[in-house]
Amino acid sequence: MSYDKIYLEAYKYMGEKVLEEDCGLLCNSHCCRNKTETGERIGIYLMPQEFESVYQGTALEHRLKVERHSSKIYYIPPRVKFLYYFHCDKEQGCFRELRPIQCRSYPFEPHLEKGKLTLVIEKEQIHHCPLLDRLQDLRKDFIKGIYKGWEILLQIPEVRLLVEYDSQERIRCSNILHQYLIDDCL
Repeated sequence: MSYDKIYLEAYKYMGEKVLEEDCGLLCNSHCCRNKTETGERIGIYLMPQEFESVYQGTALEHRLKVERHSSKIYYIPPRVKFLYYFHCDKEQGCFRELRPIQCRSYPFEPHLEKGKLTLVIEKEQIHHCPLLDRLQDLRKDFIKGIYKGWEILLQIPEVRLLVEYDSQERIRCSNILHQYLIDDCL
C-alpha cells in the first residue's frame, strides 16, 4: 500500500468529532496559534511521510510555513532522519479536512509497549487543553477512530520507529497520565 493511501485511510478514521460540540469553541482554538503567550513561535510536527503524502504539490503547501528538522539537531530518532514542522496560522483559519495527524489524534498519543498499541494521555502538556478536564465526554467513535487510524499508520516503518521511540521515552520519564486499551473504548 502506498503512503498516500495509508494517510488518506487514516485521515478518514481519524475524522470523527471529539465531542458532541465543537471543541475549538472551548478554548478559542488555542492549539491553532503560532505563538506562545511570551511570543515564541510554535508549531507542530507532521508524521513521517505525511507532508509528501498529503500536502506536497497542493495549494495548501504554499500556505504552510514548513521547516525540515533533522535528527542531527532536533529530538528525533536518528533512523527517522528528519520530520517536517509547520506553523499554524490561526488568522487564516483551520484547514480542518486536512489537519495533521497530531491534531486529529489529540489528546491521545500512540503508545507501543511489548508490541501492543494503546492510546495514552501524557502528564506533561505544552498547554492545558480543556479537553483534559472532559475526558469522560470524548465520543467513543472518536477514540475508536484514533485507535484504528494509528493501527493503519504503524504500517509505515518510520512512523512505527517514531512511535516506539516516543513510547520508550514516555516510559523512561513516567509521562503517562491515562492509558486506554481499545477494549476499554468499545
